[in-house]
Amino acid sequence: LPRHYASDPQFVARFQQEAKIIAKLTHPRILPVHDFGESDGYTYIVMPFVKSGTLTDLLKGPALSLSQVRTLVTQIGGALDYAHARGLVHRDVKPSNVLIDETGNCLLTDFGLAKIIEGSAHLTTSGAIMGTPAYMSPEQGLGHKIDKRSDIYALGVILYEMAVGRVPYSAETPMAVVIKHINDPLPPPRTVKPELP
Repeated sequence: LPRHYASDPQFVARFQQEAKIIAKLTHPRILPVHDFGESDGYTYIVMPFVKSGTLTDLLKGPALSLSQVRTLVTQIGGALDYAHARGLVHRDVKPSNVLIDETGNCLLTDFGLAKIIEGSAHLTTSGAIMGTPAYMSPEQGLGHKIDKRSDIYALGVILYEMAVGRVPYSAETPMAVVIKHINDPLPPPRTVKPELP
């Protein structure tokens, strides 16, 4: 993680607390944490290296079949369900946080990093909203307290993107995308891709 976080004692304490919790997640669709710590002014997490890519990479290729979409959303949903049952919220569910292994299965990663970073004194005083605008629930965009439903909303956005070929909202600025999530009705998938069943 960026070096400036390691100089914040509140961040380091929160990082260690959350990393211990994340390291206890043992699910076949969650990338495991093997170790964590500090070295030379950096905080770090040790996870397996998955060289095959992310869901973002997969979405750049040919359109996914509905069977592939069903498999992927079921795997991501299973990982989230497992974490939610243990009181954990991911906070930044998006295709780049879903690794695809050599056999085509999903591994959800970066679990809890948004929460760790959000809890640091440096960022909470700046009023920053954590998350990725294209996948952010309205509650998250408004800065309200969030729970597992925000992760489920983000999974719904990923489902939409996999089925349709694009996210439901786009705009010139990240804040404009957040505002669309808050105010605009969902564009019906068939208006974008009429052949969807």
